[in-house]
Parts: sequence; C-alpha cells; structure tokens
Amino acid sequence: MYGKLVEAAEDVYAYIQGRGEWFASNTGLVVGEKYAVVVDSVCSESRAREAIEKFREVTNKDFRILINTHGHPDHVWTNHMFDAVTIAHEEARNETATAFVEIYQSLFPELDFSGAKITPQDVTFKKTMALHIGEELKIVHPGVAHTKGDCYVYLPQKKVVFCGDLLFANPCTPFAMGGSIRGSIKALKELLDLDAEVYIPGHGELAGKEHVEDAIKYFEFVWEEAKKRHEKGMSWYEATMDIDLGEYRKWNESERIVGNVARAYAEIEGRELEFAEVLDVARKMLGFER
Repeated sequence: MYGKLVEAAEDVYAYIQGRGEWFASNTGLVVGEKYAVVVDSVCSESRAREAIEKFREVTNKDFRILINTHGHPDHVWTNHMFDAVTIAHEEARNETATAFVEIYQSLFPELDFSGAKITPQDVTFKKTMALHIGEELKIVHPGVAHTKGDCYVYLPQKKVVFCGDLLFANPCTPFAMGGSIRGSIKALKELLDLDAEVYIPGHGELAGKEHVEDAIKYFEFVWEEAKKRHEKGMSWYEATMDIDLGEYRKWNESERIVGNVARAYAEIEGRELEFAEVLDVARKMLGFER
C-alpha cells in the first residue's frame, strides 16, 4: 500500500502517498455533477492502480479531465492510465515531453518506475483557465516557481487548493531547483492570500496556512543564506556545506538544500542552470550528508 485517500471537503479528495519523500507525490480528485476531475498522476503503474482503486471507492463517474500541476515525472508519468483529456501550463507540457525515464532511473536506481510513460498534455494555457463542473475550478499559473510551468487548482466554494509542488508541507523540505527561489516565495504568498482553509500539497499531509508560511520562511532562509555567501565569493557548493540548516535539518529530504542553493546562485548571477549542471547538482544532492 502506497497511500491513503483523505477527504478535503465534500466531493474533494487527496490521495496522500507515504511521507512525501522523493517520487511519493499526492494526487487528487474532484467529483463534479457529470464527471470527475483528477489532479496529477503518479510515477508508476502500480501506484496509479492503487490511486484509481481508492478513487473508485468514492465515485463511479468517468475521469474526464486530468490537470497536471507541473511537468515533473512523479506528477505526469501515468497520465495515460486515466483515459482523460489532460491540461497543463504550456511550459509544463514542454517539461513533460523531456521527463525521460532513463535519466531518473539512473539517479534513483532503487525506485520502481514500471509503466511510466511520457504523455504530453492535450490542452495548454498561459495564465489562467477555469472548469465548471457544478462548481468552479480556477487553474492559475503563478509564474516561475517550483518549475517554469506550475499551476494551482483553486476551488473557491470549497476553500480548497491543490498546490502541486508549489507547496511541500512541513516536514517535507521544499524544492525549487528547476524553477526559482524568489518565484517560489511569490507563488506561496499568492496561495496564502487565497480565501482557502485546506491546502493539498504536492508532497506531505493536508495543510493549512501555517504550512504555507513555513515554506515561505524556508525559501527566505535559503535565499538570504545563499546571498550572503555569494557576496563572500564562495562557490554554490561551498555555500551549501557552510550553511547551518538549524531546525530544517530535521525536515525530511533536507538534502534538497543542495539543489535550492544551486538555484539561488543561478538567480543571483542572472543565468540558467545548464542540463549538465543540473545532473551534477542532482548527484551531489542525492549523495549529500551533513
């Protein structure tokens, strides 16, 4: 058993996997008047089968639409198993198309990605769109944050938000190596300003505004600590090894500080991380011990 089904509001559910570790991402379900909407798929066939079984415990309505909150593999690799029209931000579609299984299998050889398949989305958008399924689902791109193509799904009537990986709920360590540290802070503040009570994170348990605030504080910490060390002339990896994580050392997957500092340095220097750099950072991160 990979996860559990949790009711976030009437006809709104989250399938929460594990403790939110690498590739243990959450997916969601909104049951409308005529059909159901799924938010994100998962990274393997067996995980997807279990999620679908859990969803079938609460509805027999067709999965007509699947919204991907971004293009990372643990949120898109089993889109094909839901037989639905898929929606994502245009940049998320580009990210989906390059989420090659072989790359991630080389980084995470212990994980099972059986049945993983790249299935680019059917419909894309630039800034916002809405679905009306008996209630409104607002789909919003907050700018570059966790990735270049994030979106969140806001149900104003239910005061629920599917955050995707804009939010890793404490004690899951937030991660923005593929996006922007400052953009993540901006996006999280946008989430915080919503009239919402339940925040469904991409990783971790159901959350509230306090978890959003925790994630903001973490990214502000990363930015300030990286900036100070950049001004001293340290390399990004020297900075990573020098930073005292303090309370964040106890958070799960604290090694993500490596990718986050690398991203912060790239932002400070006004440049993008090249593919070879990303792989190097990822390998250093996964071997990180402090």
